[in-house]
Amino acid sequence: MPFKEPLTADQLRTIRLRQPWNPDVIALLWEIKRLRSVLLRLHQVSGDLKRPASLMGEIYDDLMEGLAAEPCVIERDQMTAELLEQPRKLRKGMALRSRSR
Repeated sequence: MPFKEPLTADQLRTIRLRQPWNPDVIALLWEIKRLRSVLLRLHQVSGDLKRPASLMGEIYDDLMEGLAAEPCVIERDQMTAELLEQPRKLRKGMALRSRSR
């Protein structure tokens, strides 16, 4: 049986708002937050991990592909990109940043 699509931060927040009185929902959301942080830590070090040879390499590839598709990783990357964008209005003494891509 395949998994359902992963939930975004906004969807999780909506669940929290619908059931603020339910301690089981709150406990599950804290566990989800903890597991999302594990995924983000893995994403943080994934560039330094070496791809193993043989069958393990294929498992590694699947893991990295799945990790890149996780909403918490996508949301974190979008937030980082927004923070690194050029400021809307340059302050005195600031020069334009060159984009290297």
